[in-house]
Amino acid sequence: MHHLDPRIKVGGLAVLSLLMTMTRWQGLALTSVTLLGLVLLSRTPLKLYRSLIVVLIWMGLFYGLASGWVWSENRPFWYGHWSPNGLTQAVDIVWRIGLIFTMTRLYTAVTKPLDQGLGIVYFFNPFIRITPKAADFALLITLTLRFIPLIIEEASIIWKVRLLKGKWPSSRVKQSWELIQLAVPLILLSLRRAEELAENLMARGYASGNYRRLVFHERTARDRFGVVMIGVWGILLLFLR
Repeated sequence: MHHLDPRIKVGGLAVLSLLMTMTRWQGLALTSVTLLGLVLLSRTPLKLYRSLIVVLIWMGLFYGLASGWVWSENRPFWYGHWSPNGLTQAVDIVWRIGLIFTMTRLYTAVTKPLDQGLGIVYFFNPFIRITPKAADFALLITLTLRFIPLIIEEASIIWKVRLLKGKWPSSRVKQSWELIQLAVPLILLSLRRAEELAENLMARGYASGNYRRLVFHERTARDRFGVVMIGVWGILLLFLR
């Protein structure tokens, strides 16, 4: 999965996410088993999905209460009762959202930020013929995905430097003040990078609406196999609607 063409990854993620909203429980079960196999094959650490589990638990509690608890219009809320149909609907919603989130997390885990940007920009090509602003938006996406890891790395360095200075305070007020102080150098570093990037773009003669066709590597047998697998996966989801 790490070496697949980024266009295949982005296209497959978009198509499967769309089909995930239309398929029935058989398709959701098929996708769950397939995703579990992909997670094991990709050898991504399970700790990447820990925060996702916490989010799904909170979403399950919310949708379970919103859809599963019903009461009459003329009676107070606490005189309601649990509805089996509502709870089933809540499970279905959380299941679909969880699968889409898991696919997105797996995609970001096995795809480099620059490849993510290139894959997304590829699908903006038709819009560039309509308006030159699409080229600016494509550049914005590419730069955003490219610099997010750098900003996280710089934030990690600033955090380690702060820990070397002394113990983290226990008071909430002091903790808030410390976070504000850590945010200032991070913002300054980000602005400096943005300024350097702007100067480099100007030096290379970039202007709004300019676009250079992206160059991708030639597709391999692995890429063709990935297209076939995503196609079969999507067709099965369509049949299980």
